[in-house]
Amino acid sequence: MTLQIFNRGRLSPTDPIAVALGAKPLKPETSDTITAGLTFRTHFGLSGSIDAYQINVDNRFSESAAFAVPSTLPNPLRFTAVSFFTNDFNTRTRGIDAVLNYTRQLGPGRATATIAYNYNDTKVTSAKSAAIPNDTQRRIFQERLPKHNATGSVAYDIGPVGLLARGRFYGAWTDITGNATGDLFQRFGSIALFDVSASYKFDEHFSIRVGAENVFNTYPDEATNQAVRGLIYSRNAPYDTDGGQYYVRVGMKF
Repeated sequence: MTLQIFNRGRLSPTDPIAVALGAKPLKPETSDTITAGLTFRTHFGLSGSIDAYQINVDNRFSESAAFAVPSTLPNPLRFTAVSFFTNDFNTRTRGIDAVLNYTRQLGPGRATATIAYNYNDTKVTSAKSAAIPNDTQRRIFQERLPKHNATGSVAYDIGPVGLLARGRFYGAWTDITGNATGDLFQRFGSIALFDVSASYKFDEHFSIRVGAENVFNTYPDEATNQAVRGLIYSRNAPYDTDGGQYYVRVGMKF
């Protein structure tokens, strides 16, 4: 068996090797934001808000693709391949945040229902240099986080007793990892998780809460590209991947 050793470096953009491969001095990121919103409240307990936004970011800071070091360049550390930091992209993020809340007296207690939704979409609008393309960084910006997220909860409070049920929804997203052959991508589907809890306030200083997060013990798809690291589920997931968690919490205020 013959082992091949790779020596990969991440260089400053002012390093001579990086400069020879197309690196340029870094510039500050700049951004501008446009937002618009609307809120309302009724006399019968219904309220809500909706906000829309657009964020443009120029000269986004990222890492370049990996380049093999030509034998013609001075290479005292004997790098096999190098990458460097660069102002690689311009991006545009558009999104919506919407919240609807309803509260009313129900029997001897008060009930509250809340629904919240977020849409968030980022696009790479231009690449700063054709000499240093990095499609992986593009996909990180555009696909790493779910575009759709939502939560819904129902709470009921009666005297010192509080009950809560909550659902959480996360849309599809892409995990990005790599090995010696290059970058690997895996698309994960949407997932819904549910939480429940009950609390009791003894007085203004002491309380106790018993609950379960991910009460149905739901797991996401297995991360096929990270098995070599001993991982079953992606460590980059935007939600917990440990299954159901059950707890007792004691609160004290002084």
